Amino acid sequence: VKRSDNEIVNFLMSLDPPRIIIPDCDPEQFEKIISVNSRFLRLSLIEGQLEIMPPLPVHIKFGAGECEIIGQIACWRNDNKNFVGITSASQGAFRLLKLEDPNYPNKRTVLSPDSKKILFPPVAPNSIIELRSKYDSVQLLHEKMLKWVKAGVDEAISIDFNIDQSEVRIYSFDPDANKVVWNPKKDSVEVKSRVLEGLVLNMQEIKSSIYLY
Repeated sequence: VKRSDNEIVNFLMSLDPPRIIIPDCDPEQFEKIISVNSRFLRLSLIEGQLEIMPPLPVHIKFGAGECEIIGQIACWRNDNKNFVGITSASQGAFRLLKLEDPNYPNKRTVLSPDSKKILFPPVAPNSIIELRSKYDSVQLLHEKMLKWVKAGVDEAISIDFNIDQSEVRIYSFDPDANKVVWNPKKDSVEVKSRVLEGLVLNMQEIKSSIYLY
């Protein structure tokens, strides 16, 4: 039976990606493992559980979208020379201590000279941005955003151009309700960061970079 492209994509997305789960792995073991395997495998350590997965390629148009987002952030960074901190692509990794200990106090925002030498600095980013590709599960992306905020990230922004009306969700922690909340926006022209002062994402430019292909 011949299937349409959408049916094939939906079937593949319904499958769990192949992975190896190793319980009771500590950060020191993780650093040793990733130092010799990071180029060939996707590795993540979450709540003491090591997940080993094959690398997944990104469609060229979503790679172009990611480059546009990084470019806009780089321009904002260059215009704000007093900005204290670093920016990182999606390959950058952090040690999120709130996932290891829910009672961990407020995250550190300034790293000591010694901490800067650590492979995975023990600090949660102030803001993260995720662009959903055609092959990403909506639910898994949503759960990922929730996990980022629960780990101490002040603002998590997800961008989805794979639906009729593009959607942006801005996730944050509401201390009054004591839970993660999110604000969905449809067909936004721009998205203003609530955490990084002056950062405004031009959604039209991001969309144009994707639909060039």
